[in-house]
Amino acid sequence: MSVKVNEVEIEDSAVQAEIERLRVDYERYVRENGGEPDEQQLHEWALENLIEKELLTQEALRSQAEPGAAQVASYLKDNSDSFDTELSDEEKRELCVRDIKIRALVKSVRKGVKPPPEEELLREYNEHIERFTVPESLRVSHISRLPRAAESKSQAYLELLDIRQKIENFELTWMEALPRSDTYAEDMGVFDTVIRGLFPSEVEEQLFALNRGQVSDVIELEHTNTLHIFRILVKRNAEVIPFEDVREDIRSMLFNDAAENALNGLVDQLKTSADIKR
Repeated sequence: MSVKVNEVEIEDSAVQAEIERLRVDYERYVRENGGEPDEQQLHEWALENLIEKELLTQEALRSQAEPGAAQVASYLKDNSDSFDTELSDEEKRELCVRDIKIRALVKSVRKGVKPPPEEELLREYNEHIERFTVPESLRVSHISRLPRAAESKSQAYLELLDIRQKIENFELTWMEALPRSDTYAEDMGVFDTVIRGLFPSEVEEQLFALNRGQVSDVIELEHTNTLHIFRILVKRNAEVIPFEDVREDIRSMLFNDAAENALNGLVDQLKTSADIKR
């Protein structure tokens, strides 16, 4: 079933294309918020997106100045890959004019948004200090085993225990033991930085209880079905980033949020006077 926005029809094919464009992000968003994806809801979201896009397009074509020939030619040259090669020159020109006018409309909306005052930046920083905190982390080296079957896991566990014992007894140095890791050819014994919240709590408790230079017991990472012993290279405490270092990032974030709200406000205003037939 097609939809008309001020007598401009939105085809079913466009709605379906928008559904597929949104699907992955929609499903992830719904599940992260405790729900289950619903095809009808996804359809409504896609249709609403297209209605809003059409309203902004119509407003841009109505309200923004006609771009000059040189501006259109420059835009076409810079964005030639985004246009269907089967389109005629006139059709491409019309699309260029549309895009230029939409950009001009968005720019005019952003121009009307006031920059956030200094006290608002500081309030955002203080109220959401967790966003500006670098979590506790570890730089670690590891020796791993990649067991292929249940019976090989116990053998891999014993092999890592033996390596750890020899390191503790000074029969083997960590550097001498590293080449025995199954992944040594790929990572040279360097493991990704471990950040609080990355691993299950029982794994983190073991790792973060160690000090620099200490070697862990054998640890199983179930999500990769691998066994490891880890050596702590660097241990960093959680650290709050100073306000001065993030001031401009906060300013940009708040301004962009305000600009988006202003654009959404314009869309809501356009909806009130639009003739939308579903």
